[in-house]
Amino acid sequence: MKVSIVMRTYNRAHIIGEAIESALRQTYGDFELIVVDDGSSDGTAEVVRRFGSEKIRYIRHEQNRGVSAAGNTGIQAATGDVIAHLDSDDFWKPEMLGRLVDVLNRYPQLGAAFCDVEVVRGKSVSSIVSSMRAFPGLLASHAQSSSDVFLFSSREMYLCLLEEVPIKPTAMLIRRDVLATLGGYKESWRSGEDWELYLRISKHFGFGYVNRKLATMRVLDDSTLSRFQEEDKSSLLQMVLGEKKALRRDHEARHAANRAISRHHKELGWIYLHSGRRIKSISTYLRGFAETGHLPLMMRSVLAFMPLGLATGLKKMLPPLDSPACLKKILRWPVVI
Repeated sequence: MKVSIVMRTYNRAHIIGEAIESALRQTYGDFELIVVDDGSSDGTAEVVRRFGSEKIRYIRHEQNRGVSAAGNTGIQAATGDVIAHLDSDDFWKPEMLGRLVDVLNRYPQLGAAFCDVEVVRGKSVSSIVSSMRAFPGLLASHAQSSSDVFLFSSREMYLCLLEEVPIKPTAMLIRRDVLATLGGYKESWRSGEDWELYLRISKHFGFGYVNRKLATMRVLDDSTLSRFQEEDKSSLLQMVLGEKKALRRDHEARHAANRAISRHHKELGWIYLHSGRRIKSISTYLRGFAETGHLPLMMRSVLAFMPLGLATGLKKMLPPLDSPACLKKILRWPVVI
C-alpha cells in the first residue's frame, strides 16, 4: 500500500526541514512526499531541493491560494493508495505511517485511520484527545485491554464529529478512493476545512484509531489556525447549523449538533468581547441560547454587559459556567421582583 504524503506549506523555510526529515525517517518505506508550496516568498524551494531525495516532488503555486487549494493540488498529484497530510510545521514519530497503514490493511472496511497528537503551544504541551469532551467517552465505550487500536463505525464517528473534531490533518490517513468518491477539500474554506471533509467521510465510512501520540503539531502565531480563528469558528458554526437542519427527527444527532453550536457561539462571543465588539458578543451569546436553550450562554451574555475586569472577577468566584455546579449556584440566588 503506497502512501502519498501531502505537505502544504507557505513561507516555512525556517521549519519545513524538520517536517521533511520526519517523513523521510519513517520505518514504513513505500511512500512519496509531495510538497505543495502555496506561493512562498522565502527560501522554501531551496530547503526542499537540498534534500535531494527521489521520494520528494515539489509543486509550486505561483500565487497563494490557501490551505484547501494546496491540499487539493497535492491530492490530485498523488499516485498512492492512501493520502496523508503532514503540515510543514509538524512532525511524525518514525512509526507513524507504519502503524496507521497496518490498521487500514487489516480492516478494509475503514475509510480512514488516525492517531492521537501531541500539541505544542509555546512551552505548553498537551494531547489533542485530552482537550476533547465527546471523544474520550467514545473511547471508553470501546475499552480494550489488549490493544491500542479502536474501530469506530460511520455512525459513531458522525455523532462525534458533529460535536467536535478529535482528528488533526497531520495524524490522518485517508484512502484515495474515498476522496475520489466524496471529493477533497472545499476551497472556499481558509481554515476548518479538515472538519468539513471528515464529517463528509463519516457519513459513509468507519474510522480506525491508534491510541498513541504518533504526531506532533506545533501551533505558531502565524499558523492558519491562529490567523483565521474567527473565520474558522464562523464557518464551522454555519456548517453545524446546516447539518442540524437536515437531521429533523434524529434526536441523538441533533443533541450532538446543539452541543457544538453552543460551544461555537461561546468561543465566538469570547473573541468578539475581547476584541472590543461588546454588542456583537452579546448578540452572539443570545443567538446561541435561542438556538440551543443552553443556559450558560445566557449567563455569558449578562456578564458581557459588565466591564471586563468585573466580569472576570465574577467568573473566578463561580465554578465554570458550563458546569452543573455553577447552574445550581445561580438557581439558589435570590430573585428580586
